[in-house]
Amino acid sequence: MKIRILSLEDAEKYWQLRLRALKDHPDAFSASFEDSVKMPLEEVKKRLVKTENRFILGAFDDSERLIGMLGFFRETSIKLKHKGKVWGMYVIPEERGKGIGKALLNDIIHKARLIKDLEQIQLSVNTANVAARKLYISFGFQPFGLERKSLKINNQYFDEEHMAFFL
Repeated sequence: MKIRILSLEDAEKYWQLRLRALKDHPDAFSASFEDSVKMPLEEVKKRLVKTENRFILGAFDDSERLIGMLGFFRETSIKLKHKGKVWGMYVIPEERGKGIGKALLNDIIHKARLIKDLEQIQLSVNTANVAARKLYISFGFQPFGLERKSLKINNQYFDEEHMAFFL
């Protein structure tokens, strides 16, 4: 397995994986498959433009198949730029349990430590996603809030726990 920052050349692979994640696990993401599937590839490419404060990591198997992803962005306003956010963690089901999510998260934290004046990384996780929550806690993420009924899917509500990792 190889982890690297995704580039414009990865746009189609990234978008197919993102749509799969949204379709198969709608309760894990605030974005919806129904809205996202309409997005043109040119708009997707804009998301893949790496900056010092924004990037998306991809995990690739030996055949260069994209099997996992994790995004990061840093807040830009003066009062919030000490914080970054992790979003969009997804590993395809057939590759889970092999440490891919752990490797992605480890790489994000490593890269975040290199960003000047960044002090913490935040994320949100569906409280029903026990495996993801356990992973985040194992890295030292600490809960700081609970958003009840954060997502509503087909008249079913899902709570999200907000967590922070202090660099």
